[in-house]
Amino acid sequence: MTVEKTGLKQKAKALWQNNKLQAAAELYEQVSRLDDRDAEAWLMLGSIYARLGQYERSAKCSQRAIKIEPQNADAFSVMGKALQGMGRYNEAIVSYQQALRIKPDLADVHFNMGELHKDQGNFDAAEQCYQNAARYKPDHAAAHYHHASMLKIQGRAEEATASYDRALAIDPDLPEAYWNKLRVVPVIYDDLQQIDHYRGKYAEGLRKLGEHLSLGSSQDKKRALRGVGASTNFYLQYQGRDDRELQEQYGEMIHKIMAANYPQWAPKPSMPPPGPGGKIRIGYTTAFLRAHNGALWLLGWLRHRNRDRFEVICYHTGSKVDEKTREFMLHCDHFHHIPGDLEKTCAKIYSDKLHVLVYPELGMDAPSMLMAGLRLAPVQCVGWGHPITSGLPTMDYWLSCDLMEPEDAQSHYTEKLIRLANLGHCYSRDQHDRLQSRPAPKRRADFKLRDDAVLYLCGQSLFKYLPSYDHLFPEIAKRVPKAQFAFLAISSVYVVKRFMERVDRAFSAAGLKAQDCCVMLPRQSPEDYIALNQVVDVFLDNPPWSGNNTTLTAIDCHLPVVTWPTKFMRGRHSYGILKMLGLNETIARDGGEYIDIAARLGNDPAWRQMIVRKIARDGGRIYDDLSCVQTLEDFYVKAACS
Repeated sequence: MTVEKTGLKQKAKALWQNNKLQAAAELYEQVSRLDDRDAEAWLMLGSIYARLGQYERSAKCSQRAIKIEPQNADAFSVMGKALQGMGRYNEAIVSYQQALRIKPDLADVHFNMGELHKDQGNFDAAEQCYQNAARYKPDHAAAHYHHASMLKIQGRAEEATASYDRALAIDPDLPEAYWNKLRVVPVIYDDLQQIDHYRGKYAEGLRKLGEHLSLGSSQDKKRALRGVGASTNFYLQYQGRDDRELQEQYGEMIHKIMAANYPQWAPKPSMPPPGPGGKIRIGYTTAFLRAHNGALWLLGWLRHRNRDRFEVICYHTGSKVDEKTREFMLHCDHFHHIPGDLEKTCAKIYSDKLHVLVYPELGMDAPSMLMAGLRLAPVQCVGWGHPITSGLPTMDYWLSCDLMEPEDAQSHYTEKLIRLANLGHCYSRDQHDRLQSRPAPKRRADFKLRDDAVLYLCGQSLFKYLPSYDHLFPEIAKRVPKAQFAFLAISSVYVVKRFMERVDRAFSAAGLKAQDCCVMLPRQSPEDYIALNQVVDVFLDNPPWSGNNTTLTAIDCHLPVVTWPTKFMRGRHSYGILKMLGLNETIARDGGEYIDIAARLGNDPAWRQMIVRKIARDGGRIYDDLSCVQTLEDFYVKAACS
């Protein structure tokens, strides 16, 4: 090694250690020109460019290092990071796996693979990767923290709590772990006693967080912000209880923390004058302005709005975009894509001087929940993309659906309830016709379903099913000897296993075997899901958390839907849809009638075909209903002018 090259590498290494990355890169570039066979220089360049977000340059440099030293595990690791940054996820996995074949104990590679799997929704694989990272590097606090978060998603609450504790033992300055630990709830429950147990633990955790909340110093404020922003209370809402009191406590905490960190956006702004032409400015902000159930229904409001009366601005805060994102762009006046930057989004919304700001959902995305804890517009509303009260004192109105809400619905919300006409959404018939026409014809055998069965589709996510309703399935099976129930798996193998064990207990109690009557199908593509609806006989709506988009798909496929409307709006979506269709025959008043209707549909093909014909004749009623848009806009005018 020449003296010149040695000196350059020493200087470059010092710059790297002092985080002067660009200067270090320039020196390593000089080294590579002096000796293009210096694998270390190419590897360091790859690492630096990855840190700088210049992933293509990083990949090229890493490839040079691999060519010189084919057994260099670190080079494959950096290559994986670069490919991951470019969105070439499958190639990144291959590169990471090659690094681990050479050197299995690379904790950071296991951790990076965990991040990749997590971002893709492969939570079981991510959990294993984080566990390996923590095993090979026991003091890796982030590995323990993310391992806990994956355990939490899998519903392994006690294990998640223990892993959060390990993370905090290594790094006590980790408020994300502390806040998550005190708000752990399972994804799925074995019985009602378990719901009571974890609900009590959650309430106690919320009490502790409130009692010990400190916002006195700048550091305290930032720690609280990191903690509250670590996750949402998403799974709390699937316990089937009235969540208003707990949500109100949580919402008050969010507001206090956000007001302390961003006092400039805490007071309620005054109502601005109308825009040019007297237009009222309406803003919609969410991370889901794409093909996502949290906001897809919003397109009808935008498509049919009064363009002479309203100026609509959309703020997309999520990183993912798709063909539906382009539709959102087409149907609003201004579209801003600001992914992953809460402060920039808040500043933009505030500067646009909106009259009304609407969050289509709150509870599915943590940054949106934080933003909603501020006052970015004089009138702020929550849509029903995630049908549960926000509990936030900064939210004025809850925009809901008249046909889906019970008479006493206002008591379920901290916001003032606005009952929009009929279903509250305005889906396009053309949109659903195009979607339905995509799938190629399929047979039951393609889904490994029995040709001789009376097939009942149970299409909701497994965490929406509660143990108190499991008996419905075996009771139907006792009345319909050839009944087969098709469920859809979610990403966690652990949750699927727990769910099937619970269902098996219900069938055993009825003297039946779940394995003879139930099948767990893998997650389906949108096209295959529609094809599945076309080969089954009956759609069984889930009482505690009803279907909206799933029921609309069933109706599109002329599939009879059995529903039992329960106490909260989230259990009454299908009820509203069937009432809109005038199809009262398959609406049950209680569990016994639910079983009766489902059994009759299975045993009486003539009656089932009569229901199918009614759906085929009247199904169009649920589409292009402009009455909800009219009531929405009447509300906007009143709210902005009062």
